[in-house]
Amino acid sequence: MSLQMAFMGFNFHNTLLDTLEHQVSTRALVQAEEIASDPKLIQEVRIKNLPAIERVINRLTKISDASFIVIGDEKGIRLSHPVKDRIGQPMQGGDNAGALENGESYTSVSKGTLGYSVRGKSAIIDYDGEIIGVVSVGYLMNRFDQWLVFYAKPVAYELGIILLLTLVGAWFFSAHIKKKMNGMEPAEIALALYLQKSILQSVYEGVIAINKTGKILAVNKTAAEIIGTEKASSELKNRSIMEFLTQTQFFFQTPYDENIKDEIVSINGHTLIANRVAIFDGNVLIGWVVSFRNKDDINSLTAELTQIKQYTENLRVMRHEHANKLSTISGLIEIGDCDAALALINSENNKKQKLIDFISSRIKCKQVAGILLGKYARSRELGLDLQFDPTCQLYNLTANIQADELSAVIGNLIDNAFEATLNNPDSNKIITLLITDAGNELVIEIADNGCGIDPEISGTIFTRGVTSKGDQEGHGIGLYLINRYVNNAGGVILVDDAEPKGTIFSIFIPNNGNK
Repeated sequence: MSLQMAFMGFNFHNTLLDTLEHQVSTRALVQAEEIASDPKLIQEVRIKNLPAIERVINRLTKISDASFIVIGDEKGIRLSHPVKDRIGQPMQGGDNAGALENGESYTSVSKGTLGYSVRGKSAIIDYDGEIIGVVSVGYLMNRFDQWLVFYAKPVAYELGIILLLTLVGAWFFSAHIKKKMNGMEPAEIALALYLQKSILQSVYEGVIAINKTGKILAVNKTAAEIIGTEKASSELKNRSIMEFLTQTQFFFQTPYDENIKDEIVSINGHTLIANRVAIFDGNVLIGWVVSFRNKDDINSLTAELTQIKQYTENLRVMRHEHANKLSTISGLIEIGDCDAALALINSENNKKQKLIDFISSRIKCKQVAGILLGKYARSRELGLDLQFDPTCQLYNLTANIQADELSAVIGNLIDNAFEATLNNPDSNKIITLLITDAGNELVIEIADNGCGIDPEISGTIFTRGVTSKGDQEGHGIGLYLINRYVNNAGGVILVDDAEPKGTIFSIFIPNNGNK
């Protein structure tokens, strides 16, 4: 109501001010035109008879409410002024040109020797059509303040009375509502509601609260999706849970007051891991809160975190590569070229052995060594060249990161480098990797000559669900997990552009003490 009153008062003030200014401007202009057309004044101005002009203006001033009436000659020199000492001096304000040069009549707002005023200007034209002077009729701006107060005072009283009555009515109304709400303030009621909604929606698992008869008290979006309904939470309230579930034995399992944890149940064809917690009002059981999550989601997440998928893929690639080599050797033997077969065997054996010797001697963490060997085999299959920096070393994993987490970080970054490189037709197909714990930090650097990072997502690449792939489903998790692992270990990730094109990921994780 206070804002409404302020708005109404502001609009009233502006409207009244505009109206007053318009009316006063019109009044000043009409008076200026009337005075300029007075034959007696024209005759006296023509001969510059100052005493006669003064008598005419004194007479007109008595019957006018204007703040001042000033007469000037054809050069803008005062012939009459309320302050006698200023007669003979140039008129102030710089707004006489239209009247003295063009013979126009108009209004203006200017500052003169008496202050800011709204003026009506009119040219004095003699009988021959010659401009011989100018009339200026003005109302000082301080007169406006007096008029505003005069007209606004009744309205202000009315607005004050309305505001007082509204405040009294609002006080009685709020007291009535507070009594109905068990003494809770509106802010407390809103907080309780927002807290309930926020908790329900922030929980990844599905959550349903029911009373003892099976009526739904609260439900979050995840639960609604799992039970297979598109209805909003507000539509599901006070509906029976049995309307939506084919099996409800878990919800009403005895003993009723016992909490149940991590039980595998089947609901609407889904295999879920569920928990049930009893709700009590004092010592009286009034319902249950049931939370559940798809069992397959847990299994798939576990597989991602432990790099099971990575290890499986690496084994498949190595088996495929060796099968190809064996087929080539077999073909050479079939055609009788044993020397070529032996040379191929020795060549492959030397390359593979050098790589294995380098990895096994420099990388003492078996999981990391395994992921590097697997990724090298994968690069060969894709036609890429994964190069290891000669200074690579990982003698003791003393950083604040687990071996499986480090494997996940390296594996995801290399996979991203592979994909980016393959998407750049002009790439040199080289991916370089450095991992070292020689200093006080574990340093990982992976550079590719790929297509680079899209500027539109460069600032959000570590946000879950953000991906440059056209298919959003199942993507946007790799860099999110990497960022989480590194941050949890107290490290940082730097992303730079490679030359001439590509991306360099640099990771720095502090070590725990000396090796």
